[in-house]
Amino acid sequence: MARIRTNKNICLACFGDLDLQRSCLACGKKADDTPSLPHHLPQRTVLNNRYLIAKALGEGGFGITYLAWDLAQGIKTAIKEYYPSGYVNRVPKSNQVIINSKQNQAASNRGLKRFIDEAKVLAKIKNLPGIVSVRDFFSANGTAYIVMEFLDGISLKKYMQRKGGKITADEVLTILRPVMESLLEVHKLGLVHRDISPDNIIITKYNEVKLIDFGAAKQSNLDGKSLSIVLKQGFAPEEQYRTHGEQGPWTDVYALGVTIYYCITGKLPPESIQRMYKDTIVKASEIGAQISPMQENALLKSLAVYAKNRYQDVKQLMAGLYGIRAAKLFEQAAAQKAAAPRSAAALRSDIPFTAPRAAPVPAPAPAQKTAAPAPAPRAAPAPAPRASVPHAHAPRASVPSAHTPRAAAPSPKTIEDRKREIAQNRARHLQNKK
Repeated sequence: MARIRTNKNICLACFGDLDLQRSCLACGKKADDTPSLPHHLPQRTVLNNRYLIAKALGEGGFGITYLAWDLAQGIKTAIKEYYPSGYVNRVPKSNQVIINSKQNQAASNRGLKRFIDEAKVLAKIKNLPGIVSVRDFFSANGTAYIVMEFLDGISLKKYMQRKGGKITADEVLTILRPVMESLLEVHKLGLVHRDISPDNIIITKYNEVKLIDFGAAKQSNLDGKSLSIVLKQGFAPEEQYRTHGEQGPWTDVYALGVTIYYCITGKLPPESIQRMYKDTIVKASEIGAQISPMQENALLKSLAVYAKNRYQDVKQLMAGLYGIRAAKLFEQAAAQKAAAPRSAAALRSDIPFTAPRAAPVPAPAPAQKTAAPAPAPRAAPAPAPRASVPHAHAPRASVPSAHTPRAAAPSPKTIEDRKREIAQNRARHLQNKK
């Protein structure tokens, strides 16, 4: 008789089944029961009766990200836990998170609100190929969690390092295209990312490029109202250093410009606030970058110190970098993807969210209950091959296979045919119901 899969007999390396000797039947590895760090969730913890924690993938000042297994759907996920370092502690032998002093309570609660705002921001963004997807968010253990799609890949920064510290302009524009397409739709919602950099752009093993970490995202403040100062030094424009600086799509345009400059030169331009007094930026082509005159002019405009001299949105930036005709095709393709029907998994992000309440230090929690039976892991489908698109400026001898450009938008006739087909399917469905 087959064994029931529980949180105790699942391999945390590949999420296959462990045998009675605790060796994986799929990958052959022995179960690693090394204790987690004291401030991390213990491995094999089950969150929300659904998510099996495998290990910590990384941590920053405000949170810890874990690799987890969705016991309901049988897929890998990434779970981000709000855990502001220095402000909270985890109760020993418990998953509970508590604020470590009264003085830290206000700051920790403000951070928690920002964390929940990040989840709500990402829940608004669906079907965009260049943005990480949120699957779920919930409160537990005195804190909050965001469940995201698991991205198996490397950051653009690491990719650059593997390529010798810099890449060509054509290559970085091929990589960044899906991110820029998706930002067109993000900005239409009135949202600004405010933290674009090579660290926050992931290239997956399926040749997808995704922008992550919306923790700094905010609504555009066109009325000049105060905004918190959240920025990444070197990548932030001058308005981000001011609480009343007007921030909008042009703020992300500057960060995209710095990202391109850094990728093709291996160096950061001078910080924006330093350039306000004396602009000493050097053209990328003058320090060995491979970039066309048209691309460089667009790049310099995106890096203008003051917002009024910059491109006002990503659409203008794309027209400057790729050419007007190509930018229009990209915008149409992004709009069509954003309008596509949402999956059942994506709809989970619309569930009501209740923020955790502050609580005193609890007694040690009882041992974790055994999770419900879970499906065996499913093999990931092989990605479909993508069609190549000629570069907007000039033919290239080769395009790296890891970043093949996406196909151009379908013709209007094809779109109309598809609309008719959808309408006919709906009509047949209604007829069958009758």
